[in-house]
Amino acid sequence: MDLSFDNDISRLARFRRELRNPSMWTIFIIVTVAAVVVFAPFAHGWVETARSSFKSVARQKEIQDKSMISLGAIVPSQIAPWMGQQVNTMIRAEGPVEWRVVSFRAGPCDTGNLSQLPASKYSTSIATACNDLDSIQQRYSGSCFLASDCNVPEVAKNELKAAMGLVWEAFSDAGFVLPYDELEQQVYP
Repeated sequence: MDLSFDNDISRLARFRRELRNPSMWTIFIIVTVAAVVVFAPFAHGWVETARSSFKSVARQKEIQDKSMISLGAIVPSQIAPWMGQQVNTMIRAEGPVEWRVVSFRAGPCDTGNLSQLPASKYSTSIATACNDLDSIQQRYSGSCFLASDCNVPEVAKNELKAAMGLVWEAFSDAGFVLPYDELEQQVYP
């Protein structure tokens, strides 16, 4: 019984022996190469989708940070300008992030917060506007469900403007004024 074998050390011979009885490294390399070949056509799309998703999340975070007001710092004269800012963002919405920029059921529009306002035409108009804006937001959210197909209907824009018009009227009737712009504050000699 002869157990000897020809120990050819050429590359082709070593490659054949490795394919007949592959080591774990060979299996790992073959699987990795096969995976790269199969998934390479999809890599560009995945990278672009991930990049746009990160941009969208960063934009949503920025919008959320701008729209947040600490509940302890809310005073009646700041609610209407805050609502106006949110409504303007919704009117110019280019995606679902801007359309659902804030919930008009929470924050300043929370029932507990609204009950702390002194009873007046202004507090009533704020409560009514919160309900109206929430209703508008819910009713037209289907028009702005996908970022690629977000078209805020003119009817929704008009309803938003009408709801804010009542708030601005009560705001001025209550004796509140908006802060001046920098240009208006400049004193000329």
